[in-house]
Amino acid sequence: MRPALGLLLLALVPSVAHAHVGHVILRGERYLKLDATDDDTRLVVSLTLGPDEGRRVLEAADADADGEVTTAESEAYLAQWATGLVTEVPVTIDGAPADVTWTDGWLEPTGPVVRTPLTLELVAHLPTDGMEHVVSFRDAMVRREVYDRTDVAFRGHEGAELVVAGIGEAPVDVEEELALTGREGAEVFTARIRYPERTWIGTRPPAQIGAALGGVAVVIVAIGVARRRR
Repeated sequence: MRPALGLLLLALVPSVAHAHVGHVILRGERYLKLDATDDDTRLVVSLTLGPDEGRRVLEAADADADGEVTTAESEAYLAQWATGLVTEVPVTIDGAPADVTWTDGWLEPTGPVVRTPLTLELVAHLPTDGMEHVVSFRDAMVRREVYDRTDVAFRGHEGAELVVAGIGEAPVDVEEELALTGREGAEVFTARIRYPERTWIGTRPPAQIGAALGGVAVVIVAIGVARRRR
C-alpha cells in the first residue's frame, strides 16, 4: 500500500484521527517554539495546514457529523490532541521526564466542514522554577508524518537567557532559528536556560506570589477597618 493511501485510510478511522491529529495530515507545516521568560517557560506546537488537510481535520473534529464544527467540538478535539502530544512531544527537564499538560488550545477556523486553510496550536507551560534548567523535547511526530517544513525556535527574554540551544541532547552554541524539511527533521532539541534576574525559587511564579500577597493585604486592611469601627 502506498504511504499516502495508507495515511488517507487512517484519516477515515475516527478513533485514530482523534487520538493523533497528524494521522489526518498528508501535507503541512509545523512550528515548534521554546519560549522562556522569568515568569513562564512555554513549549508551543503549531500546525499550519492547507485546504485539503484543513477539511480532513474539520471532518475529524465534527463528532456528530452534521457538517459543522462547534466550539465544544473544537475544544474536545484539541483536548484529545493534547493527550496525544504527551507522548508525541515528550519533555525532560534536567534529565528527568517532565509532567506536562498541553493547554491554551487554538483551532481556527471552526464552523462549516469545507476545504480551508487551518491552524492548530497547543502550549505546555513547563515547571522551571530554579535558576538554571536544561530543557529537552523529543519530536516523535517526525517519524510518522512528512511535513513540508518544520521551523524550530528558541527564545530567552524578559529575565531568561539561552546558554546553549539547538539540535541534539548537548548543543554547544545558541541556534535560535532552525528550518528543517521533510524527514530530515531532528528528533531531539535541547536548551540550557538561565534565569539570572530570578529572586524567587519555588513552585509558584512571581505573578502568583503577588496575587497571594495582594489577597493577604486585603484581609489585613479589612481587619484594620473592622477594628476601627468597633
